[in-house]
Amino acid sequence: MSANAQRLHIAYGSESGNAQTLAQRLAQQPLWQGQVDPAIELNALSLAAWQPGGLLVIISSSFGDGEPPANAAFFLAQVQQSDDLTGLRYALFGLGDTGYPQFCGFTKQLDAALQARGAQAVIPRVDADTDYEDFFTQWTAGLEQLWLGHGDVAAHMLLRVEAYGEDKAFAAPIIARQCLSTLAPGGDATDCAAHHIRLDVRGSGMAWRAGDTLHVLAKNGRPLLDAIAQWLGQPQAVAALEAKELRLISKAVLRGVASATGHAGLKDLLKFSQRKQLEQYLYGADILDVLQDFASPEQVRLDDLLQWLSPRLPRAYSIASPASSDYLDLCIRAVHHQRNGRQRHGMATHWLLHTQEPVQVYCRSNPGFHLPKDPQAPLVLIGTGTGIAPLLGLLREMQMKEQRRKVCLIFGEKTSSHDFLYRDELLALQASGAIEHLWTAFSRDGGAKYYVQHAMADHGQELRDYLERNAHVYICGNKAHLEKAVAHAFNDLYVLATSDGESGCSAADESCEMGDCWTSLQAQARIHLELY
Repeated sequence: MSANAQRLHIAYGSESGNAQTLAQRLAQQPLWQGQVDPAIELNALSLAAWQPGGLLVIISSSFGDGEPPANAAFFLAQVQQSDDLTGLRYALFGLGDTGYPQFCGFTKQLDAALQARGAQAVIPRVDADTDYEDFFTQWTAGLEQLWLGHGDVAAHMLLRVEAYGEDKAFAAPIIARQCLSTLAPGGDATDCAAHHIRLDVRGSGMAWRAGDTLHVLAKNGRPLLDAIAQWLGQPQAVAALEAKELRLISKAVLRGVASATGHAGLKDLLKFSQRKQLEQYLYGADILDVLQDFASPEQVRLDDLLQWLSPRLPRAYSIASPASSDYLDLCIRAVHHQRNGRQRHGMATHWLLHTQEPVQVYCRSNPGFHLPKDPQAPLVLIGTGTGIAPLLGLLREMQMKEQRRKVCLIFGEKTSSHDFLYRDELLALQASGAIEHLWTAFSRDGGAKYYVQHAMADHGQELRDYLERNAHVYICGNKAHLEKAVAHAFNDLYVLATSDGESGCSAADESCEMGDCWTSLQAQARIHLELY
Protein backbone atom coordinates (compact mmCIF):
# COMPACT_ATOMS: atom_id res chain seq x y z
CA MET A 1 0.00 0.00 0.00
CA SER A 2 2.64 2.52 1.01
CA ALA A 3 4.44 2.07 -2.29
CA ASN A 4 1.28 3.04 -4.16
CA ALA A 5 0.09 5.75 -1.79
CA GLN A 6 2.64 8.54 -1.84
CA ARG A 7 0.94 10.51 0.87
CA LEU A 8 -1.93 10.37 3.30
CA HIS A 9 -4.31 13.35 3.09
CA ILE A 10 -6.75 13.78 5.98
CA ALA A 11 -9.76 16.11 5.75
CA TYR A 12 -12.74 16.66 8.00
CA GLY A 13 -16.22 18.15 8.09
CA SER A 14 -17.20 19.19 11.58
CA GLU A 15 -19.78 21.29 13.41
CA SER A 16 -19.23 20.41 17.07
CA GLY A 17 -15.52 19.63 16.75
CA ASN A 18 -15.68 15.84 17.22
CA ALA A 19 -14.76 15.00 13.62
CA GLN A 20 -11.96 17.57 13.66
CA THR A 21 -10.52 16.07 16.85
CA LEU A 22 -10.57 12.56 15.36
CA ALA A 23 -8.91 13.80 12.18
CA GLN A 24 -6.13 15.46 14.14
CA ARG A 25 -5.65 12.32 16.24
CA LEU A 26 -5.40 10.22 13.10
CA ALA A 27 -2.77 12.55 11.64
CA GLN A 28 -0.60 11.94 14.72
CA GLN A 29 -0.45 8.15 14.30
CA PRO A 30 3.27 7.12 14.29
CA LEU A 31 2.95 4.70 11.36
CA TRP A 32 2.61 7.34 8.65
CA GLN A 33 4.65 10.19 10.09
CA GLY A 34 6.59 11.89 7.31
CA GLN A 35 4.00 10.79 4.76
CA VAL A 36 0.93 12.61 6.08
CA ASP A 37 -0.27 16.18 5.68
CA PRO A 38 -1.88 18.09 8.57
CA ALA A 39 -5.64 17.55 8.80
CA ILE A 40 -7.62 20.26 6.99
CA GLU A 41 -11.26 21.19 6.42
CA LEU A 42 -12.94 19.43 3.50
CA ASN A 43 -13.76 22.77 1.88
CA ALA A 44 -10.01 23.49 1.67
CA LEU A 45 -9.47 20.53 -0.67
CA SER A 46 -9.32 21.16 -4.40
CA LEU A 47 -10.27 18.19 -6.56
CA ALA A 48 -8.94 20.01 -9.61
CA ALA A 49 -5.46 19.97 -8.06
CA TRP A 50 -5.64 16.40 -6.77
CA GLN A 51 -2.61 14.27 -7.62
CA PRO A 52 -3.28 10.54 -8.23
CA GLY A 53 -1.51 8.10 -5.95
CA GLY A 54 -2.39 9.56 -2.58
CA LEU A 55 -5.04 8.33 -0.18
CA LEU A 56 -7.76 10.73 0.92
CA VAL A 57 -9.11 9.99 4.39
CA ILE A 58 -12.34 11.82 5.25
CA ILE A 59 -13.83 12.08 8.73
CA SER A 60 -17.10 13.99 8.87
CA SER A 61 -20.27 14.44 10.84
CA SER A 62 -23.67 15.24 9.39
CA PHE A 63 -25.35 18.48 10.40
CA GLY A 64 -28.93 18.34 11.65
CA ASP A 65 -30.93 15.78 9.70
CA GLY A 66 -28.30 14.62 7.21
CA GLU A 67 -27.00 17.96 5.91
CA PRO A 68 -23.29 18.64 5.27
CA PRO A 69 -21.38 20.63 7.90
CA ALA A 70 -20.66 24.20 6.81
CA ASN A 71 -16.96 23.42 6.27
CA ALA A 72 -17.79 20.45 4.01
CA ALA A 73 -20.64 21.67 1.80
CA PHE A 74 -18.35 23.16 -0.87
CA PHE A 75 -16.40 19.90 -1.17
CA LEU A 76 -19.64 17.98 -1.81
CA ALA A 77 -20.50 20.49 -4.53
CA GLN A 78 -17.06 19.91 -6.10
CA VAL A 79 -17.68 16.17 -6.19
CA GLN A 80 -21.15 16.58 -7.68
CA GLN A 81 -19.81 18.89 -10.39
CA SER A 82 -16.99 16.50 -11.34
CA ASP A 83 -17.39 14.18 -14.32
CA ASP A 84 -14.66 11.63 -13.60
CA LEU A 85 -12.84 10.94 -10.33
CA THR A 86 -11.18 7.71 -11.43
CA GLY A 87 -7.87 7.41 -9.62
CA LEU A 88 -9.12 9.02 -6.41
CA ARG A 89 -8.79 6.53 -3.55
CA TYR A 90 -10.49 7.33 -0.29
CA ALA A 91 -11.64 6.10 3.12
CA LEU A 92 -14.67 7.66 4.80
CA PHE A 93 -15.63 7.71 8.49
CA GLY A 94 -19.09 9.14 9.18
CA LEU A 95 -20.31 10.46 12.52
CA GLY A 96 -24.05 10.67 13.12
CA ASP A 97 -26.92 10.33 15.54
CA THR A 98 -29.44 7.53 15.09
CA GLY A 99 -32.00 9.84 16.68
CA TYR A 100 -32.31 11.57 13.31
CA PRO A 101 -34.18 9.94 10.39
CA GLN A 102 -31.33 10.74 7.98
CA PHE A 103 -28.63 9.08 10.07
CA CYS A 104 -25.14 9.86 8.66
CA GLY A 105 -26.99 11.38 5.71
CA PHE A 106 -24.14 13.57 4.48
CA THR A 107 -21.41 10.91 4.51
CA LYS A 108 -23.74 8.40 2.84
CA GLN A 109 -24.49 10.98 0.14
CA LEU A 110 -20.80 11.82 -0.26
CA ASP A 111 -19.83 8.15 -0.51
CA ALA A 112 -22.43 7.52 -3.22
CA ALA A 113 -21.37 10.63 -5.16
CA LEU A 114 -17.68 9.66 -5.08
CA GLN A 115 -18.32 6.09 -6.23
CA ALA A 116 -20.71 7.22 -8.97
CA ARG A 117 -17.81 9.19 -10.49
CA GLY A 118 -15.30 6.37 -10.38
CA ALA A 119 -13.56 7.05 -7.06
CA GLN A 120 -12.50 3.92 -5.17
CA ALA A 121 -13.29 3.27 -1.51
CA VAL A 122 -10.33 1.29 -0.14
CA ILE A 123 -12.25 0.43 3.04
CA PRO A 124 -16.04 0.33 3.49
CA ARG A 125 -17.68 3.53 4.75
CA VAL A 126 -18.17 3.73 8.51
CA ASP A 127 -21.53 4.86 9.93
CA ALA A 128 -20.82 5.63 13.59
CA ASP A 129 -23.26 6.82 16.24
CA THR A 130 -22.54 9.20 19.11
CA ASP A 131 -20.65 6.38 20.86
CA TYR A 132 -17.99 6.25 18.15
CA GLU A 133 -14.70 5.52 19.94
CA ASP A 134 -14.75 1.72 19.47
CA PHE A 135 -15.49 2.10 15.75
CA PHE A 136 -12.73 4.68 15.39
CA THR A 137 -10.19 2.41 17.08
CA GLN A 138 -11.11 -0.53 14.82
CA TRP A 139 -11.14 1.65 11.70
CA THR A 140 -7.74 3.16 12.52
CA ALA A 141 -6.34 -0.36 12.93
CA GLY A 142 -7.82 -1.25 9.54
CA LEU A 143 -6.17 1.77 7.92
CA GLU A 144 -2.85 0.75 9.44
CA GLN A 145 -3.20 -2.76 8.00
CA LEU A 146 -4.03 -1.21 4.64
CA TRP A 147 -0.97 1.04 4.88
CA LEU A 148 1.22 -2.00 5.59
CA GLY A 149 -0.09 -3.77 2.50
CA HIS A 150 -2.76 -6.00 4.09
CA GLY A 151 -5.68 -4.52 2.19
CA ASP A 152 -7.78 -7.68 2.38
CA VAL A 153 -8.30 -7.15 6.11
CA ALA A 154 -9.62 -3.61 5.69
CA ALA A 155 -11.71 -4.44 2.63
CA HIS A 156 -13.98 -6.72 4.65
CA MET A 157 -14.34 -4.45 7.67
CA LEU A 158 -17.97 -3.41 8.13
CA LEU A 159 -18.57 -0.88 10.90
CA ARG A 160 -22.09 0.47 10.60
CA VAL A 161 -24.77 1.28 13.13
CA GLU A 162 -28.22 0.65 11.70
CA ALA A 163 -30.68 3.46 12.41
CA TYR A 164 -34.08 2.47 13.73
CA GLY A 165 -37.28 3.86 12.25
CA GLU A 166 -40.81 2.89 11.22
CA ASP A 167 -39.45 0.31 8.77
CA LYS A 168 -36.91 -1.05 11.26
CA ALA A 169 -38.03 -0.81 14.87
CA PHE A 170 -36.55 -2.52 17.91
CA ALA A 171 -38.67 -5.06 19.79
CA ALA A 172 -38.37 -3.96 23.43
CA PRO A 173 -39.85 -6.13 26.19
CA ILE A 174 -41.67 -4.28 28.97
CA ILE A 175 -39.90 -5.16 32.22
CA ALA A 176 -41.80 -2.94 34.66
CA ARG A 177 -45.19 -1.27 34.99
CA GLN A 178 -46.07 0.84 38.00
CA CYS A 179 -49.20 2.90 38.63
CA LEU A 180 -48.08 6.30 39.90
CA SER A 181 -51.55 7.59 40.79
CA THR A 182 -53.13 6.44 44.03
CA LEU A 183 -56.80 5.56 44.08
CA ALA A 184 -59.21 8.30 45.11
CA PRO A 185 -62.15 7.29 47.34
CA GLY A 186 -64.83 5.75 45.14
CA GLY A 187 -62.58 6.03 42.09
CA ASP A 188 -61.68 3.49 39.42
CA ALA A 189 -58.09 2.21 39.49
CA THR A 190 -57.92 2.56 35.72
CA ASP A 191 -59.44 6.03 35.55
CA CYS A 192 -56.89 8.23 33.78
CA ALA A 193 -54.09 7.03 36.05
CA ALA A 194 -50.46 7.83 35.30
CA HIS A 195 -48.09 4.89 34.90
CA HIS A 196 -44.34 4.36 34.86
CA ILE A 197 -43.18 2.02 32.07
CA ARG A 198 -39.68 0.55 31.78
CA LEU A 199 -38.50 -1.03 28.53
CA ASP A 200 -35.59 -3.43 28.14
CA VAL A 201 -33.44 -2.06 25.29
CA ARG A 202 -30.33 -4.19 25.82
CA GLY A 203 -28.69 -5.04 22.53
CA SER A 204 -30.61 -2.39 20.60
CA GLY A 205 -27.71 -0.02 20.02
CA MET A 206 -30.23 2.83 20.30
CA ALA A 207 -28.73 6.14 21.39
CA TRP A 208 -30.67 8.91 23.08
CA ARG A 209 -30.35 11.78 25.50
CA ALA A 210 -32.70 13.16 28.09
CA GLY A 211 -35.23 15.27 26.20
CA ASP A 212 -35.43 12.92 23.21
CA THR A 213 -38.59 11.07 22.19
CA LEU A 214 -39.48 7.41 21.87
CA HIS A 215 -41.80 6.44 19.02
CA VAL A 216 -44.06 3.47 19.69
CA LEU A 217 -45.62 1.38 16.93
CA ALA A 218 -48.70 0.12 18.76
CA LYS A 219 -51.26 -2.30 17.38
CA ASN A 220 -54.89 -1.50 16.70
CA GLY A 221 -57.23 -2.98 19.29
CA ARG A 222 -59.23 -6.02 18.24
CA PRO A 223 -62.59 -4.61 19.47
CA LEU A 224 -62.33 -1.66 17.06
CA LEU A 225 -61.27 -3.89 14.16
CA ASP A 226 -64.16 -6.27 14.86
CA ALA A 227 -66.64 -3.38 15.05
CA ILE A 228 -65.50 -1.96 11.70
CA ALA A 229 -65.67 -5.40 10.09
CA GLN A 230 -69.20 -5.86 11.45
CA TRP A 231 -70.29 -2.45 10.14
CA LEU A 232 -68.88 -3.26 6.69
CA GLY A 233 -70.25 -6.80 6.76
CA GLN A 234 -66.81 -8.00 5.67
CA PRO A 235 -64.94 -10.22 8.19
CA GLN A 236 -61.74 -9.92 6.17
CA ALA A 237 -61.54 -6.25 7.21
CA VAL A 238 -59.96 -7.27 10.53
CA ALA A 239 -56.75 -8.46 8.90
CA ALA A 240 -56.89 -5.93 6.06
CA LEU A 241 -57.11 -2.89 8.36
CA GLU A 242 -54.75 -4.07 11.09
CA ALA A 243 -51.84 -1.99 9.76
CA LYS A 244 -53.94 1.11 8.96
CA GLU A 245 -54.35 4.30 11.00
CA LEU A 246 -57.85 4.12 12.47
CA ARG A 247 -57.64 6.81 15.19
CA LEU A 248 -55.96 9.91 13.76
CA ILE A 249 -58.37 10.85 10.99
CA SER A 250 -56.99 13.14 8.29
CA LYS A 251 -58.92 15.55 6.11
CA ALA A 252 -58.03 13.37 3.13
CA VAL A 253 -59.99 10.50 4.68
CA LEU A 254 -62.94 12.79 5.41
CA ARG A 255 -62.89 14.12 1.85
CA GLY A 256 -62.95 10.55 0.57
CA VAL A 257 -66.00 9.75 2.70
CA ALA A 258 -67.70 13.00 1.70
CA SER A 259 -67.08 12.29 -1.98
CA ALA A 260 -68.42 8.74 -1.72
CA THR A 261 -71.52 9.66 0.27
CA GLY A 262 -72.31 13.23 -0.72
CA HIS A 263 -73.19 13.89 2.93
CA ALA A 264 -73.99 17.61 3.23
CA GLY A 265 -73.15 17.78 6.94
CA LEU A 266 -69.66 16.35 6.40
CA LYS A 267 -69.05 18.67 3.46
CA ASP A 268 -70.00 21.64 5.65
CA LEU A 269 -67.70 20.40 8.42
CA LEU A 270 -64.79 20.39 5.97
CA LYS A 271 -65.20 24.09 5.16
CA PHE A 272 -62.48 26.42 6.41
CA SER A 273 -65.01 28.39 8.43
CA GLN A 274 -65.86 25.22 10.38
CA ARG A 275 -62.28 24.27 11.31
CA LYS A 276 -62.88 24.62 15.07
CA GLN A 277 -66.03 22.52 14.88
CA LEU A 278 -64.10 19.91 12.88
CA GLU A 279 -61.34 19.84 15.48
CA GLN A 280 -63.92 19.32 18.22
CA TYR A 281 -65.59 16.52 16.28
CA LEU A 282 -62.33 14.67 15.61
CA TYR A 283 -61.14 14.85 19.22
CA GLY A 284 -61.33 11.26 20.42
CA ALA A 285 -63.04 10.06 17.23
CA ASP A 286 -62.01 7.07 15.13
CA ILE A 287 -62.85 5.92 11.61
CA LEU A 288 -65.86 3.94 12.85
CA ASP A 289 -67.39 7.13 14.26
CA VAL A 290 -66.99 8.80 10.87
CA LEU A 291 -68.57 5.85 9.08
CA GLN A 292 -71.49 5.62 11.51
CA ASP A 293 -72.12 9.38 11.46
CA PHE A 294 -71.79 10.10 7.74
CA ALA A 295 -71.94 6.90 5.67
CA SER A 296 -73.63 3.56 5.10
CA PRO A 297 -72.06 0.19 4.18
CA GLU A 298 -73.60 0.53 0.73
CA GLN A 299 -71.67 3.76 0.15
CA VAL A 300 -68.24 2.87 1.59
CA ARG A 301 -66.55 -0.47 1.06
CA LEU A 302 -63.37 -2.03 2.41
CA ASP A 303 -61.41 -1.20 -0.75
CA ASP A 304 -62.29 2.46 -0.27
CA LEU A 305 -60.94 2.46 3.29
CA LEU A 306 -57.74 0.73 2.21
CA GLN A 307 -57.23 3.49 -0.35
CA TRP A 308 -58.03 6.40 1.98
CA LEU A 309 -56.40 5.34 5.25
CA SER A 310 -52.69 5.89 5.82
CA PRO A 311 -50.40 3.29 7.40
CA ARG A 312 -50.63 3.13 11.19
CA LEU A 313 -48.77 6.12 12.68
CA PRO A 314 -46.28 5.89 15.56
CA ARG A 315 -47.07 7.60 18.87
CA ALA A 316 -44.33 9.75 20.41
CA TYR A 317 -43.50 9.82 24.12
CA SER A 318 -40.96 11.90 26.00
CA ILE A 319 -38.20 9.77 27.47
CA ALA A 320 -37.95 9.96 31.26
CA SER A 321 -34.45 8.51 31.61
CA PRO A 322 -30.90 9.48 30.64
CA ALA A 323 -28.84 7.50 28.15
CA SER A 324 -28.54 3.87 29.21
CA SER A 325 -27.55 0.68 27.45
CA ASP A 326 -30.05 -1.39 29.42
CA TYR A 327 -33.41 0.31 29.89
CA LEU A 328 -35.60 3.24 28.90
CA ASP A 329 -38.35 4.85 31.02
CA LEU A 330 -41.67 6.41 30.03
CA CYS A 331 -44.46 8.09 31.97
CA ILE A 332 -47.86 7.63 30.33
CA ARG A 333 -51.49 8.26 31.23
CA ALA A 334 -54.30 5.79 30.67
CA VAL A 335 -57.09 7.42 28.66
CA HIS A 336 -60.70 6.23 28.94
CA HIS A 337 -63.95 7.79 27.73
CA GLN A 338 -67.34 6.91 26.28
CA ARG A 339 -68.56 7.98 22.85
CA ASN A 340 -71.44 6.70 20.74
CA GLY A 341 -72.01 3.94 23.28
CA ARG A 342 -68.49 2.56 22.96
CA GLN A 343 -65.72 2.51 25.58
CA ARG A 344 -62.59 4.19 24.20
CA HIS A 345 -58.94 3.78 25.19
CA GLY A 346 -55.80 5.55 24.10
CA MET A 347 -54.39 3.34 21.37
CA ALA A 348 -50.72 3.26 22.38
CA THR A 349 -51.19 3.74 26.14
CA HIS A 350 -53.68 0.86 26.32
CA TRP A 351 -51.27 -1.30 24.34
CA LEU A 352 -48.33 -0.42 26.57
CA LEU A 353 -50.34 -1.16 29.71
CA HIS A 354 -51.71 -4.54 28.63
CA THR A 355 -49.60 -6.20 25.95
CA GLN A 356 -47.43 -9.18 26.80
CA GLU A 357 -45.53 -8.82 23.52
CA PRO A 358 -42.33 -6.82 22.99
CA VAL A 359 -43.11 -3.28 21.86
CA GLN A 360 -41.81 -2.01 18.52
CA VAL A 361 -39.95 1.25 19.23
CA TYR A 362 -37.34 3.66 17.92
CA CYS A 363 -35.83 6.92 19.22
CA ARG A 364 -35.76 10.37 17.65
CA SER A 365 -33.51 13.22 18.67
CA ASN A 366 -35.11 16.36 20.11
CA PRO A 367 -32.18 18.78 20.47
CA GLY A 368 -34.46 21.67 21.39
CA PHE A 369 -35.12 19.97 24.73
CA HIS A 370 -31.55 18.94 25.59
CA LEU A 371 -29.69 20.44 28.54
CA PRO A 372 -27.95 23.77 27.81
CA LYS A 373 -24.35 23.54 26.65
CA ASP A 374 -23.34 25.84 29.50
CA PRO A 375 -23.03 23.43 32.47
CA GLN A 376 -23.53 26.32 34.91
CA ALA A 377 -26.79 27.65 33.43
CA PRO A 378 -29.65 27.41 35.95
CA LEU A 379 -32.86 25.62 34.96
CA VAL A 380 -36.51 26.47 35.50
CA LEU A 381 -38.49 23.28 34.89
CA ILE A 382 -42.28 23.54 34.54
CA GLY A 383 -44.35 20.42 34.01
CA THR A 384 -47.95 19.32 34.41
CA GLY A 385 -49.16 15.73 34.68
CA THR A 386 -47.11 13.28 32.66
CA GLY A 387 -45.20 16.31 31.37
CA ILE A 388 -42.90 15.58 34.31
CA ALA A 389 -41.33 12.80 32.17
CA PRO A 390 -38.71 14.73 30.15
CA LEU A 391 -38.00 17.02 33.11
CA LEU A 392 -37.24 13.99 35.24
CA GLY A 393 -35.03 12.75 32.42
CA LEU A 394 -33.06 16.02 32.52
CA LEU A 395 -32.66 15.76 36.30
CA ARG A 396 -31.51 12.15 36.04
CA GLU A 397 -29.01 13.04 33.31
CA MET A 398 -27.58 15.78 35.51
CA GLN A 399 -27.18 13.24 38.31
CA MET A 400 -25.47 10.79 35.97
CA LYS A 401 -23.06 13.47 34.73
CA GLU A 402 -22.61 14.86 38.26
CA GLN A 403 -23.63 18.34 37.08
CA ARG A 404 -24.45 20.83 39.82
CA ARG A 405 -26.83 23.48 38.56
CA LYS A 406 -29.38 25.63 40.30
CA VAL A 407 -32.73 24.02 39.50
CA CYS A 408 -36.26 25.20 40.17
CA LEU A 409 -39.03 22.67 39.47
CA ILE A 410 -42.71 23.67 39.30
CA PHE A 411 -45.04 20.67 39.03
CA GLY A 412 -48.79 20.83 38.53
CA GLU A 413 -51.45 18.11 38.94
CA LYS A 414 -54.93 17.65 40.41
CA THR A 415 -54.38 16.50 43.99
CA SER A 416 -51.31 16.05 46.17
CA SER A 417 -52.65 12.87 47.76
CA HIS A 418 -53.33 11.00 44.51
CA ASP A 419 -51.34 12.68 41.72
CA PHE A 420 -47.91 13.67 43.06
CA LEU A 421 -46.03 11.71 40.40
CA TYR A 422 -42.53 10.51 41.35
CA ARG A 423 -43.02 12.19 44.74
CA ASP A 424 -40.34 10.26 46.64
CA GLU A 425 -37.70 10.72 43.94
CA LEU A 426 -38.37 14.44 43.56
CA LEU A 427 -38.27 15.03 47.31
CA ALA A 428 -35.01 13.07 47.50
CA LEU A 429 -33.52 15.23 44.74
CA GLN A 430 -34.60 18.31 46.65
CA ALA A 431 -33.06 16.98 49.88
CA SER A 432 -29.77 16.28 48.10
CA GLY A 433 -29.64 19.80 46.65
CA ALA A 434 -30.11 18.65 43.05
CA ILE A 435 -33.35 20.67 43.11
CA GLU A 436 -33.08 24.00 44.90
CA HIS A 437 -36.78 24.90 44.74
CA LEU A 438 -39.64 22.41 44.36
CA TRP A 439 -43.01 24.17 44.06
CA THR A 440 -46.22 22.26 43.47
CA ALA A 441 -49.59 23.39 42.16
CA PHE A 442 -52.41 20.94 42.91
CA SER A 443 -55.48 22.45 41.33
CA ARG A 444 -58.11 20.57 43.34
CA ASP A 445 -56.56 20.61 46.80
CA GLY A 446 -58.18 23.85 47.94
CA GLY A 447 -61.31 25.84 47.36
CA ALA A 448 -59.90 27.93 44.52
CA LYS A 449 -58.14 26.35 41.55
CA TYR A 450 -54.36 26.68 41.85
CA TYR A 451 -52.22 26.13 38.74
CA VAL A 452 -48.52 26.41 37.89
CA GLN A 453 -48.94 30.05 36.84
CA HIS A 454 -50.19 30.83 40.35
CA ALA A 455 -47.13 29.14 41.86
CA MET A 456 -44.98 31.28 39.56
CA ALA A 457 -46.69 34.43 40.78
CA ASP A 458 -46.20 33.39 44.41
CA HIS A 459 -42.46 32.94 43.85
CA GLY A 460 -41.83 35.84 41.50
CA GLN A 461 -38.66 37.14 43.11
CA GLU A 462 -36.95 33.73 43.06
CA LEU A 463 -37.88 33.28 39.39
CA ARG A 464 -36.56 36.73 38.49
CA ASP A 465 -33.29 35.85 40.24
CA TYR A 466 -33.03 32.71 38.10
CA LEU A 467 -33.68 34.62 34.88
CA GLU A 468 -31.07 37.22 35.78
CA ARG A 469 -28.56 34.36 36.01
CA ASN A 470 -29.47 33.39 32.41
CA ALA A 471 -31.63 30.43 33.37
CA HIS A 472 -33.11 28.23 30.66
CA VAL A 473 -36.82 27.42 30.93
CA TYR A 474 -38.16 23.94 30.07
CA ILE A 475 -41.92 23.47 29.80
CA CYS A 476 -43.80 20.23 29.19
CA GLY A 477 -47.53 19.62 29.32
CA ASN A 478 -50.83 20.15 27.52
CA LYS A 479 -50.46 22.57 24.62
CA ALA A 480 -54.06 23.76 24.89
CA HIS A 481 -53.38 25.84 27.99
CA LEU A 482 -49.87 25.59 29.40
CA GLU A 483 -47.72 27.69 27.06
CA LYS A 484 -50.08 30.67 27.04
CA ALA A 485 -50.56 30.59 30.83
CA VAL A 486 -46.83 30.35 31.54
CA ALA A 487 -45.99 33.09 29.02
CA HIS A 488 -48.44 35.46 30.71
CA ALA A 489 -47.05 34.51 34.11
CA PHE A 490 -43.48 35.34 33.08
CA ASN A 491 -44.56 38.67 31.64
CA ASP A 492 -46.57 39.46 34.77
CA LEU A 493 -43.53 38.84 36.97
CA TYR A 494 -41.86 41.93 35.55
CA VAL A 495 -44.97 44.06 35.14
CA LEU A 496 -45.74 43.59 38.83
CA ALA A 497 -42.12 44.11 39.86
CA THR A 498 -41.93 47.35 37.89
CA SER A 499 -45.17 48.63 39.40
CA ASP A 500 -43.65 47.99 42.84
CA GLY A 501 -40.63 50.07 41.93
CA GLU A 502 -38.25 47.14 41.34
CA SER A 503 -36.32 46.80 38.13
CA GLY A 504 -35.85 43.03 38.39
CA CYS A 505 -34.10 42.80 35.00
CA SER A 506 -30.56 42.30 33.88
CA ALA A 507 -29.21 44.17 30.88
CA ALA A 508 -29.96 41.15 28.71
CA ASP A 509 -33.60 41.21 29.80
CA GLU A 510 -34.41 44.91 29.53
CA SER A 511 -37.46 44.17 27.43
CA CYS A 512 -38.88 42.28 30.43
CA GLU A 513 -39.52 45.63 32.10
CA MET A 514 -42.10 46.31 29.39
CA GLY A 515 -43.90 43.04 30.16
CA ASP A 516 -42.31 41.26 27.20
CA CYS A 517 -40.21 38.76 29.14
CA TRP A 518 -41.45 35.77 27.13
CA THR A 519 -40.43 37.23 23.78
CA SER A 520 -37.04 38.19 25.18
CA LEU A 521 -36.40 34.67 26.46
CA GLN A 522 -37.47 33.17 23.14
CA ALA A 523 -35.13 35.49 21.24
CA GLN A 524 -32.27 34.29 23.44
CA ALA A 525 -33.18 30.61 22.80
CA ARG A 526 -33.83 30.11 26.51
CA ILE A 527 -37.35 28.71 26.15
CA HIS A 528 -37.63 24.96 25.49
CA LEU A 529 -41.10 23.55 24.80
CA GLU A 530 -42.43 20.00 24.68
CA LEU A 531 -46.20 20.27 24.38
CA TYR A 532 -48.76 17.62 23.53
